[in-house]
Parts: sequence; structure tokens; C-alpha cells
Amino acid sequence: MQRIVVTGGAGFIGSHLVNKLIQDGSKVLVIDNLTMGSMNNLYSHHNLTLSTKSILDDDIDFFFNGVDVVYHLAALTRPRESFIYPEETTRVNVLGTLKVLNKSVQNGVKRFVFVSTTELYGVLSKFPTPETATPNPSSPYGVSKLVGEEYCKLYGKLHGIEYNIIRPFNVYGPKQSLKGGYAAAVPKFINDALHNKESQITGDGSQSRDFIFVDDVVELLTRAGESKVHGEIFNAGSGVSTSINELHETILNMTGKVIGHRHVDPVVEPPRTQGDISKANKLMGWKPSVDLEKGLTITIRKIIDEQKN
Repeated sequence: MQRIVVTGGAGFIGSHLVNKLIQDGSKVLVIDNLTMGSMNNLYSHHNLTLSTKSILDDDIDFFFNGVDVVYHLAALTRPRESFIYPEETTRVNVLGTLKVLNKSVQNGVKRFVFVSTTELYGVLSKFPTPETATPNPSSPYGVSKLVGEEYCKLYGKLHGIEYNIIRPFNVYGPKQSLKGGYAAAVPKFINDALHNKESQITGDGSQSRDFIFVDDVVELLTRAGESKVHGEIFNAGSGVSTSINELHETILNMTGKVIGHRHVDPVVEPPRTQGDISKANKLMGWKPSVDLEKGLTITIRKIIDEQKN
């Protein structure tokens, strides 16, 4: 039985990963201070242990003792908030990653999987965008994740720890949070539709994103932790770019709602994202299995079920 640590394991992606690892027979320790995550995201299981320590705490060494794989997801992940709190973003995302790497090396962890972001690509002109694209981050969040990647590479060279880096595009699915003023488009639009509420769309809505269902991201993460392949960076996307206007219209159609929307002031963001996912397919045999329509159907049903209970 593998022993696995998942930092940020009570969060959106992290909790889906933890539940998959438990189902696959692993013993999992989650380290999550619940700043952004929730205990409700995790199923109770005898092979699951939750610690509400912070990755910045100095007394978390023993959590890594005898661990085979570390999945590091704990981070402050909202780009726009990182402009307001750049120092805190750097402290959690850079120093926190360094601390988790140190604990992993000190305890002989073999494999380290770092969840980065495609935010570090910034505004690009090549689509689909490959992992070899020159990083051009446009937010403190993007910079912090780029530094985290560099630390993974450095520790691989200095200490021999095996690592893989995953760069997710716009992940969506059940359990995605509506907390804060920067909620992701998919859960926000679904929630608005179910409550007959007019949605706000930033700018003219023509900006497009590569939406990827959370289960597909989890599948790539688990392969990154188990594969003989290491020392690599992989995009986690669908390879398809969908406009925000189209996304909103699709959700309205799927929920059977006829509700207007209003456009609000645009924000600084890339006009388009679309990932080249051929590398993950070639080296890991991975490709997404859930298209946008199917993923939205699953997500809408889950949200409706949750609101009934």
C-alpha cells in the first residue's frame, strides 16, 4: 500500500484526487489549513487522515515519514487576488513549496508532483500552446508558480528527487467553490441559472478558455505520480477553446433557463487559452475523456442534488 501526502487535499482539485487515491487503495494524508478547502469535500475513510496544519508550519516533518509520493496543490490560486496580496501569495506559493520540497527530500520521498498553472504563459500568440512556450506571467500568482517550478527542477538536480509538473488550464466540475469575488465562470454561471439570476460577464465575453473536467486532471495527476516518466512538464487541458459567451449560453440551454446577462468592465486577462496536450498523450498515454457538454451535465446534476439536500 502506497503512503501519499496531498497538500491542499481538501480543495477542489485536491479532494477529487484524494478520493481517487483512496479508491485505488492508497493510504493518504491530507495537509490543508482549510483556508480555501473544506472538510465536506472529503469522504470519511480509515485510510484517510486530515491535518489542518499549514504547509508553512515547521512541525510537519513527521507527516512525510515513510511517504512514497507527495502531490503539492496547496496554494493561493486566484490571479486577480494576487495583485491585492502579492506578498502573501509569494509567501504561501513560493516559501510553502520550498518547505514541502525540503520535507520531502529530508524524508526520502521518491516522487514529487507539483500542480502549477497555465497562468504563467501570460498572453501568447501560438495556439495550441505547448509546454515549451516561453513563460510570460502577467500576475504575481503566475510568477509564484513559475518560481515553484524552478525549485522543483533545482531539487531534482541537487537531491535526485523525481518530479513531474502539471499545468492545468481552466478546471471545472463538482465541488468547485463559489467563495469570494473571483468565483470561476462555470459554477458561477450554473448557480446564477439555477437561481434565475442575471450573470455578469467581464468585457464583451469573446475571451475564450480551455475548459478541462476535474476527473481528467486527476487522471493525469495520478499518472504523473506513478509513471516511470519524470522530470517533465505537462499541460492539462482539453485542447479546445470556448468563449465565455458560448459557455454561458450553453449552461442556460442545459438548465432550460432564459435569463439575460450583463457585461461589466473587462479585467486584465489573456484573450485566449488553448493547450497543446500532445506531450501528455505521447509520454503518459493520457487524453481527456470528458468533453465540455458531458462535464457540464455531470456538474449541473451534482449541484442540483447538493441544493436539494
